[in-house]
Amino acid sequence: IVALWSGLAVNCVAPYLQVSGQQAVGPARAQILYASQPLWAAVMSFFLLGEACGIEGFSGGALFLVAMFLAATAENPDPNCPAKECEV
Repeated sequence: IVALWSGLAVNCVAPYLQVSGQQAVGPARAQILYASQPLWAAVMSFFLLGEACGIEGFSGGALFLVAMFLAATAENPDPNCPAKECEV
C-alpha cells in the first residue's frame, strides 16, 4: 500500500495538481505560494504534532503572511510601458 501511495498520490496526482494550479495563477503568484511551504509546515506541526513555537516564530510567520499578501495583491507591470524599467 505504501508503494501504491507513493506511486499514485506523490508522483502522479500531486505534480498534476501543481502544474494545473500554476497554469491557473501564473508563475509569479505560484512562486509566492511555493515559498510559503516552510510556514505551512510549521503551522501544521504546531497543530498536529504539538510543536512549540516562540514569539519569534509567531512574529516571523505573521510578517511572512503580510509580505505574501502584499506581493499577491501588487499591481502587474504595464506590458506596453515605453520606459526602460516599468516596475510598480
